[in-house]
This record gives sequence, C-alpha cells and structure tokens, in this order.
Amino acid sequence: MKILYPFLFFILIFIGCKKKDKAEATTSASFAQSELTLPSQAGKASFTVKWSLTEWEISTAASGFISNISHPSGGSANLSSTTTVSFDYSANLLAEIRLQEVFLTNKSTGAKSKITIRQTTHSPEEVAVTATVQYQQITGFGGMNNVWAAPVLTLNEVEKMYSSGGLGYNMMRIMIWPNKADWGRDVATTLKAQSLGARILASPWTPPSAMKSTNSNLHGHLLPAKYPDYVQHLNDFIDYMKAQGITIEAVSIQNEPDWSPEYDGCEWTPEQILDFVKNHAGGIKAKVLAAEAVNFKKMYTDPVLNDAVAVNNLDIAGGHLYGGGLADYPLARAKGKEIWMTEHLLNETNNGLGWDQAMVFAKELNDCMQANFNAYFWWYLKRSYSMLGDGDKGTVMGETLKRGYVMSHYAKYATGRKRIQIGNINNNNNVQLTAYAGDNDITVIILNQGTAPVPSLKINLPVAVKSVEMVETTESQNMVAKNPVLSDTKNAAIISLAPRSVVSIKFNK
Repeated sequence: MKILYPFLFFILIFIGCKKKDKAEATTSASFAQSELTLPSQAGKASFTVKWSLTEWEISTAASGFISNISHPSGGSANLSSTTTVSFDYSANLLAEIRLQEVFLTNKSTGAKSKITIRQTTHSPEEVAVTATVQYQQITGFGGMNNVWAAPVLTLNEVEKMYSSGGLGYNMMRIMIWPNKADWGRDVATTLKAQSLGARILASPWTPPSAMKSTNSNLHGHLLPAKYPDYVQHLNDFIDYMKAQGITIEAVSIQNEPDWSPEYDGCEWTPEQILDFVKNHAGGIKAKVLAAEAVNFKKMYTDPVLNDAVAVNNLDIAGGHLYGGGLADYPLARAKGKEIWMTEHLLNETNNGLGWDQAMVFAKELNDCMQANFNAYFWWYLKRSYSMLGDGDKGTVMGETLKRGYVMSHYAKYATGRKRIQIGNINNNNNVQLTAYAGDNDITVIILNQGTAPVPSLKINLPVAVKSVEMVETTESQNMVAKNPVLSDTKNAAIISLAPRSVVSIKFNK
C-alpha cells in the first residue's frame, strides 16, 4: 500500500495537467481574417469571429468610420462556433485611404486579436476656383414690401428676413404711391429693415393722375410738360422718407412702362424714357433706375446707354423676368451700370411649401448670378408663393417657406462679394456652381438639381484658408450645417452633395 500512494499522486497530477492543457488549447477567440477592404461609398459590411469555449467582446475607436456593430459581444464558455458581425460605415470623402482597427478580446484569457479595416479613397470630381477671373459685384437680395395687396408684414417678420441671424436679406423694394397721403403706409417696416442693413429701392406704379394724359391712375402716359413736376414728385418722396429716417438709395422711373394693366400704371415709350432720363433725371436726389420692363426689354434702356448725355443720368439698368429677359447685358456692364432684377414671381398657384418650385427658383437665382445681375428682388415677401407664408394654400402665417431658405443661401453667401470663376463638373449638367470673393472669405453656392447624389466633390482654391463652413437645404432640411473636409494643405475641400439640394460653402481666409 505504501507503494501505491506515490503512484496515485502522480496519476492525479497528470490528469490535472491534461485538463488544464486541454482548456488552454480549446479556449480561443479570433477573427477569421486579419484585414478587410471596403469601397469608398457608404454601406454595410461584415466580418467573422471564430470562438471556442469562451465569451468575447469587440472594441474600436468611437470616432472612426464604423458604427452600429451588430454583435459587440458574444460567445459561450460551453460552446464553440462562429459569429458573423455586421456594421455600417460612412463614405470616405478624403483624398487618402482610411484605416480603422477593430479588436477582439477573449474574456477567458484576456488575449486580443485584431482586424484592420481599410477603406479605399474615392476619386472625387474636381472643380477649381479662379479668383483672378472676376465678374460682377453682388449688391444683394430681397423683395417687395407694401400693403397694397399682400398681407402686412410685421416687424418680427422683417426681423426674421433681414437680420443676420435670420435669412440675411438686404434689399427692399417699396412703392411710391401717387398720393402723398399714402406715403406713410410702409414706413415702419421699411425703417425696421433699414435698421437691419436693408438698402431701399422705390418704384412708382403711376405718377399723380394730374400729370397724366388720362387724368387717372389707370393707363395713359406722363405728359412731357409735366416731366419737371414728376422729378419734384419723386424728390418729395425721397425727402419725406428721409424725414422718417429712411434713405432711398435708388428710384425707378416707372414700374413696367411696357404694360397697361387694369390697376395703377403708366405707359412709356423708349423715346420717352430717353427724353426724361436725358433732360430731367439728373435732378433726382437718388440713384436712377430704368426701366423695369416686364421682361427686361433692352429696347427701353439701350437708347439711354448709347446716349452720351443720358447715360450719365442713369445708375442702374433694371427689369423684370415675366416671360423672359434673363440674359447678360453687356452694354450696361460696358457703361459701368449695375443690373438689377427688380421683380418676379414663379408658380403663383402652387403650394409654396413645395420643394419642386423652390428648386425652380434656385435655378433662376443661379442663372441671374451667371448673367451678371448685381441684385435680385422677388415680388411680395409674404405670400404663399414667396418667402414667408400668409396662411394661403397650406402655408402658415409668417412661417419661412422653402423659397425663403433658398434665397437665404444667396443673401448670406453672395451679398457684398464679387463673383469669380469656378469650373463645372464634367458630364454633370445637373450641378451648377457660382463662386464669390469677399474681403476675408471665398464662398461657393452649389445647386444639385439631379436625383442622384454627388458623393465626392473636390473644390480647389487659389489660396490656403483657415477654415471651412457648409450649410445645406434639401426637401427635408433647411440650412443644416455639414462638415466638409479641408485638405492638409488648406487649399482644397472635399464635400458631398445630396440629391436636389442647395449648398453654400464659406472658406475663411
């Protein structure tokens, strides 16, 4: 019996070691592969965990491009199997490959394994900004304010549209009423807008009836003998507004001189416009604008621009876009005159909340900029088809509509800057771009009319910048901040464009 005790002790030690070796040999957790390569586009992918007789957990950097890991932990101390782990990953908009390491920890032993996930770079579309090629100075954007037919603007609504923290508009058009007793109608809202930086254009629908051939506010023309009296009428209005604290920057000779409506109006021929501007407009106490024709007929302003005397009395070539007229005006530019689009409205009968109509409006704003217009005025600022709702056609009184946000992109990112050259995306006519140079920034406004996104667009700049900001408006979002990627050299940025979107980018020098 004494001989058996050492033998039994040896057997027990041997069996215990064998069990320990077996446990260490079969307790494991590892990735089925050490690397995984993903495409540049956003998507979903997976990897496999092989495990035996242990629990495990996965960890990775929270700031990486991987998210929504389907099985962050798993396994069992009593089983052996494999687990497919899926995850989401964002698009790679960088110019270089992205890497992210994912770690697997065996909870029984503490041993770790690793898989390296590699995401290829997307070859972005590229456009270049050329600051040395310059176009027009952008005076600004706004619309019509009066209490003739539209609902009255409140001071809070003016604040919403014209403050820097609101929509950022800076141009306001008001009516020069034929009767002086009506001149106070728009003073409060105009004064409020001016206090927020608005520049004021005043337009007459008709001279006083006593000065006209019809002796009526309707139809007829201004009698030539009354031209001096009409200048005095305009100056009286300017002086009245000045006494209220309002500076009238520019005065129009006539709203739509080529139209004889069934409301206040006055017809002028091109010859009459030339006569008045040449021989009388020099006495007006503000900048002079002509001729606000219905569809920007250049026949009304060409004679003035081509006359050696009259051209000096005209400061701004103006017109409307009803039925046409959206085109460059090289003659006005050659004579050093600004070009203002002073009235238009689109899709009056449609729901102002609709994104389709807002995209049409965005295209018009883009085209006006590319046509070298300096300023853009919408018709009434507050209507179902305008910037703020009036309660009609599903709109809410005073609520900012889609068109309001679209114009805000241009008001905030183009106003006060000079338009400069920017290229186009190859083989993609759905994307229009305009660029602008300010004293301390370069801005780019992009319209993507297409139903497909642009996953990666690289904007090359002529100078290095300090930082970049971006906002985007789509059918479901309004002026939402995005995160563009600035290159290491600070002279390029990579962005993505959502389908049917308006985007503004500001590069701070």
